[in-house]
Amino acid sequence: RIAAALQANGRASWGLIATAIDAPVRTIARRGQRLLDVGAVRVSTYLDTTRVGDARPLVIQISTRPGHAVAVARALATRADASSVSVLESGADVICQLMPRTPEESARLVDEELPELDHLVSVRVGTVLKFFRSGFDWTAIPLPDATLAQLRSGEDEGPRPTGKVTLTADDDRLVDVLAEDGRASASEVAERIGVTPPTVKRRLDALLGAGVLHVRTEISPALHGLRVEALTWLQVSPDRVEKVGEALGRHPSVRFCAACTGATQLLVDCVVADEQALYRFLTEDVAALGVTAAQTSVVLAPVRRGPMLIPESLNMADL
Repeated sequence: RIAAALQANGRASWGLIATAIDAPVRTIARRGQRLLDVGAVRVSTYLDTTRVGDARPLVIQISTRPGHAVAVARALATRADASSVSVLESGADVICQLMPRTPEESARLVDEELPELDHLVSVRVGTVLKFFRSGFDWTAIPLPDATLAQLRSGEDEGPRPTGKVTLTADDDRLVDVLAEDGRASASEVAERIGVTPPTVKRRLDALLGAGVLHVRTEISPALHGLRVEALTWLQVSPDRVEKVGEALGRHPSVRFCAACTGATQLLVDCVVADEQALYRFLTEDVAALGVTAAQTSVVLAPVRRGPMLIPESLNMADL
């Protein structure tokens, strides 16, 4: 419940979380900090680079020589523009989402940087056309509406602007600090970037209110018994992409859903308890949407999720 509360509001105080889920503050603080310390939960921020530049989010599929996929994935995961990196069940395939901030960065990535990686066999690049769910807005388990309302009290529920936003130098530094630690206080951020705490709070509220910056909490799904992650590429007729994408974007098991260029129209990342649950998701939930064809691959090893570099092993007993 602490992890789910942090997914709902990663900057919520331990006191607010304790009130929302009706537990002692000292217990919540101790257990919550433990989740952060062992890497089972990571709070950061997500900057919508499509709003602050000319970013073109890319989904990249890479085939490697056998035995080298993990090394390639970990090299990609260290990139500043990496948003998600996984090794697929073939053991030789890597899929990642990268977020270069300008067309020039995109061109350099595809033309120069990717070909320089060792052990590549082939590369396929697709452009994200629309996000239906992008990761920061997913929670592993549902929380009661009253609990969510408490955790998100003070957030602006009204419509947000959709135009471009120009960041100041102080904004850039603020974003960099919160990318490292999304729970850093205004005083901590102010000390690091050389402005006053009220300035930090004002700029942070403005960026969050404009929908340019999002608090993003990544968790290890195994915390909630979700032990199977799979990617599914869907062929959908053009007139149904929006309807199917919106439906999957609301599905509780779907962490990511986007319309992309390429041979398939939608890419879906789902997280479920086991293989039987994945089977039901594909044969019941996805099939009911009337897709033309689907190709699924189980994630063998998640390497990066948002700001979280996934530990090679995370012992739940340590929690």
